[in-house]
Amino acid sequence: MVELPERFDVHEVARFESLIASLSTGGEVLVIDASQVRYMDRTAMDYLLQARLRCMDHGGDLVLWAPSVAARVILELSARYEALNPLDEDDWQDQAALIEDAA
Repeated sequence: MVELPERFDVHEVARFESLIASLSTGGEVLVIDASQVRYMDRTAMDYLLQARLRCMDHGGDLVLWAPSVAARVILELSARYEALNPLDEDDWQDQAALIEDAA
């Protein structure tokens, strides 16, 4: 799981990119914890979308875990919320139950 900072903006994207560069090409689900985010700019939102597409290109996915109210509002107002595959705690438990049932 990769945690986003409270202020996720153009100045943080390079650090974030270096953290997930190898993780996004492994064909697994990359979980991004957005629970502490209070501010996010367009560059950061666009990078998250690019990271999700990169994950999907390599057979994985990106999940935005437990976005804070601020992160959710920012992403919804910019029409990017659903595109980032958000999951809250209830969704996560439902997914885990489905995986256990399938096994």
